[in-house]
Amino acid sequence: MYWKTAFRMRHLSKGQGFSVIELVVIMAIIVVLAVISAPVISGYSPSYNSKAATSNIVSQMQLARIHAIKNRVTTVVVFYPDSFMPADQANSFLIFEDDNRNGTIDATDNNWIHDAGENVIAQRTYMPPKVSLTAAAFTSNGSGQPTDTFCCGFDSQGVAARTGAAYVIGNVNLQNSKNQTRIISFNASGKTKVTIQ
Repeated sequence: MYWKTAFRMRHLSKGQGFSVIELVVIMAIIVVLAVISAPVISGYSPSYNSKAATSNIVSQMQLARIHAIKNRVTTVVVFYPDSFMPADQANSFLIFEDDNRNGTIDATDNNWIHDAGENVIAQRTYMPPKVSLTAAAFTSNGSGQPTDTFCCGFDSQGVAARTGAAYVIGNVNLQNSKNQTRIISFNASGKTKVTIQ
């Protein structure tokens, strides 16, 4: 009985495993597939990154809108295009409360500038590789008169914040390394719309 088990074990061990030639052939196939697919995968990267950046901006703006309504404050989204100086701030955006909450109204409240003491809602967020924030152009209530900053915002009711009586509305343009442009339009109702060119 013992010799039958030993014979069976020896017989099974001969047919199991891979030979060196089989392993080399499999590795060669994997390398060829990787070389063929690399350009295809890298071609998707700029499109994917610009789509992800657009989605991130839109979702962060909606969170800023919810924050404005919930906390009864004005929130501001400031965009820093890729041409912005200093260069370490370029190609990014920042979201903050435009109210220092010190109980008194002063010159630093609702001035569209991030002043000391104002809460940052979303830290500076940079665009992903191969994506540039090429423009941030906002006007007051569609009048065609540009605002002096690259920002928009939400008031405590969740609609676009105002400069005086006029709503600040406009567009943010993102461009990837394949020159595909995505435009995020911001309107008076506080909603965003994305178009691809």
